[in-house]
Amino acid sequence: HKMPTPSHRHCPNHPKGGHGDCAGACGGDGIPVIDLGVLLNGNAEQRSQATRELGQACEDWGFFMVINHGVPEALQEEVMEACKELYSLPRDEKADYIAAGPKDPIRIGTGLFYSDVDDAICRRDYMKMIAHPEFHCPAKPAKLRDIAVEYSARTRQLLLELAKAISESLGLDRGRISEVLNLESCFQILVGNNYPPYAGSDGVMGISAHSDHGLLTLLFQNGVDGLQVMHNGQWVTAKPLPGSLFILTGDQLEIVSNGRYKAVLHRALVHGGQTRMSFVSLVGPCLDAVVEPVLELAQNDPQGMKFRGIRYRDYMEHQQSSKMNTKAALDIVRVQGDILTCESTPNSSTEADSSD
Repeated sequence: HKMPTPSHRHCPNHPKGGHGDCAGACGGDGIPVIDLGVLLNGNAEQRSQATRELGQACEDWGFFMVINHGVPEALQEEVMEACKELYSLPRDEKADYIAAGPKDPIRIGTGLFYSDVDDAICRRDYMKMIAHPEFHCPAKPAKLRDIAVEYSARTRQLLLELAKAISESLGLDRGRISEVLNLESCFQILVGNNYPPYAGSDGVMGISAHSDHGLLTLLFQNGVDGLQVMHNGQWVTAKPLPGSLFILTGDQLEIVSNGRYKAVLHRALVHGGQTRMSFVSLVGPCLDAVVEPVLELAQNDPQGMKFRGIRYRDYMEHQQSSKMNTKAALDIVRVQGDILTCESTPNSSTEADSSD
């Protein structure tokens, strides 16, 4: 983690709970910035402070930028170029993947649907590939495999290190979350998104408001902004610092933390004159892990256990078979009067397993 630190301002004067609150360093609109180099390699005092700031970012935002992360910019550029080649391939060379279903390891397609949540038509081209515990990749372009193998390994390591630090920020042993979610056998999916420009006046966007089904999501984009996160009831457009990556908290972190850290609600807008591209690395628990609040956190909560346990595989299937509706998928495990079951949710053609 010896990448040069991008310049960023400190904002200690933002009041806690204000629109731009952040624990330590922050970018535009107060979005927190976490220095992974300090978090992993600083002295004891520095690491302790960085861990507190990470916890604050997860609690206040569910979203932050990470710097000094060790993922080379050249590798990110190679990923984007390979995705451009993939999108431009003749349709017959992608036919098997276009016909794939939600459970298939590789999917390529165009998502086009109306969102009740945002009252807009949502459109994007996408590529999804499962990278762990088994690695899958489209055959073409040929260079994509080696690039994606390296990228998935680097981002998986980064996200698993963050999971350890997040565990510590919750007052748990550093490896506690990794242990209960069996992150050695974690699920990882890579998602490439392509949002064509749209200059019309009617409501068109990329992806409607939702939270991610996993534990943590890492995202970078091609220099065209469009990712928005919900913070204090307002949509905030995320503008990355040079060299930074976006990290979003997912549903499984909300469950395992017993609601202390909320899965962030986010969406993607389209640009009027430029194509927006993003690339996502999402890490979730082992597919067969039963995800539930860590016992110590539930015992220390006056309200007790706020979520019941569910296999991650079952949660994912529930979310993917449901119409995208903000964070409604969490209702299946929320402790309340009427608990939904996986079987009770009708199928919908809406893309619900989306990352921006």
